[in-house]
Amino acid sequence: TGHLVFTTVHANNVFDVMGRFTHMGVDTYSFVAALNAILAQRLVRIVCEQCADSYTPSRRLLEESQLPIAAHASYEFRVGRGCKHCRGTGYRGRKAVGELLMLNDEVREAIIARAPVRQLKELAARNGVKLIRERALELVRRGETTLEEVNRVTLMA
Repeated sequence: TGHLVFTTVHANNVFDVMGRFTHMGVDTYSFVAALNAILAQRLVRIVCEQCADSYTPSRRLLEESQLPIAAHASYEFRVGRGCKHCRGTGYRGRKAVGELLMLNDEVREAIIARAPVRQLKELAARNGVKLIRERALELVRRGETTLEEVNRVTLMA
């Protein structure tokens, strides 16, 4: 009808949204033909500026986080000690991190052909899509949040 409709769907990432609609019995072709974009987001707690300290994460945490040892040299790891400003949590405030998948013909065709998620992720990456985890790790690199927080709110692929 020409109306722009926004809807919310509980999913871990943009790729899970397609599975949700398929599971609900929505025709894939009709769904993809009407879809312009999918945005997935998470809220990440921000390190309290009043009590933030630099720290070096353990090798085990880096490995569990699948963060290459060589890559973390450019990271400014910070953690909040806890103070009256953050009520002892070490965090104060939140920031949204998200991934946006804009559908083009190539992506639409892959979805209709029921391409595996791995292939859809590769296609999205070629089209400039950054995953939620990549965006959240950028906040860790700048010292705005902790690696533990990113691991808590994002799924590792």
